[in-house]
Amino acid sequence: MRRILPIVEGDGDTTAVPALVRRIAEARGIYDLQLLPAHKRGELPAVRRHFDAYLGAALKYETPILWVMDYDCDQCHAVEDDLAKLQQRARNTYKHQPVEFALMVKEFESLFLCDHESMRQLFPDIPANTAWPADAETVRGAKEWISKARPKGLAYKETVHQVKLVHQLDLDRLRERSPSFQRFEQAVLRLLDVPETP
Repeated sequence: MRRILPIVEGDGDTTAVPALVRRIAEARGIYDLQLLPAHKRGELPAVRRHFDAYLGAALKYETPILWVMDYDCDQCHAVEDDLAKLQQRARNTYKHQPVEFALMVKEFESLFLCDHESMRQLFPDIPANTAWPADAETVRGAKEWISKARPKGLAYKETVHQVKLVHQLDLDRLRERSPSFQRFEQAVLRLLDVPETP
């Protein structure tokens, strides 16, 4: 049985991230995957301050770790560089336990803006003439964008809608449109020790 411990940022992520990991695994024919209950550790600046304590607590589970955070802080300007720094810091802490990071530019919900066709399946109340962002990863406040696109009084709620939208997403569209999803999927596949090419 393969195992992964997700570490996430927010409340909705605790169910949405494991759901997306499982979809990626099952797309590769992997069904013997146990996802441990996610650890919620907050946003990147806080993680940087408490990195050793958070990682030390996770390492006690002796299982591969997937650490997923939004990438929308004031100091978030070079995602590849920051990923490399996190990865190196983890290796310096513990060399023998796999740890992978995925930074979602600007936030997890940016994935939904990359695949508006799937989002409209869950939210058919979004007007057909809605102008979708040309580059979803430049939109700071994707949650608010989704809420504004829906009729008044029907706001997006991450703890209700995030995991439902994950189940609607078209993974092929995300591979084409979302660099954040590409990095997320690659991180998952490395933890599962399977080739990254579909």
